[in-house]
Amino acid sequence: MMERFEHGGDTYGLGDVIDFSASLNPLGMPLQIARALKLATSSFSPYPDPQCRDLVKALAAYEGVEADRIVATAGSTDAFARIVTALAPEKALVCSPCYSGYEQALRQARTRVVHHTLVASEDFDLSERVIDYIESGVDMVFLCSPNNPTGRVIPRDLLCKVLDAASRQSAWVVLDECYLDFTNEATAVSLLDRYPRLIVVKSFTKSFAMAGIRVGWCVCGLPGTAKALREAGMPWIVSTPSQVAGIAALGIPEYLDTSREYIQQERDRLQSALADMGMTVVPSHANFILFQSPQPLYEPLLERGILIRRCGNFRGLDGTWFRVAVRTAQENEKLVSALKEVLGR
Repeated sequence: MMERFEHGGDTYGLGDVIDFSASLNPLGMPLQIARALKLATSSFSPYPDPQCRDLVKALAAYEGVEADRIVATAGSTDAFARIVTALAPEKALVCSPCYSGYEQALRQARTRVVHHTLVASEDFDLSERVIDYIESGVDMVFLCSPNNPTGRVIPRDLLCKVLDAASRQSAWVVLDECYLDFTNEATAVSLLDRYPRLIVVKSFTKSFAMAGIRVGWCVCGLPGTAKALREAGMPWIVSTPSQVAGIAALGIPEYLDTSREYIQQERDRLQSALADMGMTVVPSHANFILFQSPQPLYEPLLERGILIRRCGNFRGLDGTWFRVAVRTAQENEKLVSALKEVLGR
């Protein structure tokens, strides 16, 4: 039985498997990052810079904002914990299905969590119905674009309507953009001056395939918000290797361009193959695909050396739903072949 906050990527103890359960860039961590880490090993003995000065400076230049509005974090999970700790919401809105880390952070802070359930027949798209929940008195809203596990993006006009509603209620909006690099959508950072209670959360984990190196960041509307988030984190939590890797990643934007093109091509092929096998496929904008199967898949595929993400512990989904990452062409073909074998096709 799955635990409520179980995630993908736990291949430890499973032997030699192809991991489709963790949605990481299939092109792997760039060599430039590995080289930067190797060259910096002499700096790993002292304590890390607790203010992440060089990384924050690089992130500020990348985002086009002042450095005092940037908070470096040990990945997005650390960011969500900081946000909830620093801003202490009493009643928060989560749109389900979504990443369970939001609710986990809120539960640990004993925040009352309200759920708005997205509709399968609408591809789990966010709609204006969410505004009714905001107007019911929440003081923090968690959104994700593209959403995990659905892969759906929030259109800019709808996002602004949601932000307008939140502004009327003086509610914070936390926007998770950790998968945005896999799309052609623009970041919401440009909206921060208009909506100072918006916090945009990002991470290097997925886009640069370095989940083992915990590093991400928040972009805040106001310097005071960023200061509160920095103070809510534990000292030295962003390690020196993490800071080095983040700076190196920002120096290779062409890697993301190549990745987007490759992933979009493979995602389209994989979605078509899943649909041809009778799966109910949610069209994705990200590097993963959510689908519903007419029969059990997890154990049969694991027996064939393929690990997929069971989605029964996502609120709003049941055991018939699964998520697979878009991996290399060869690996995706192995998944399709294994699925055909399991389904008897």
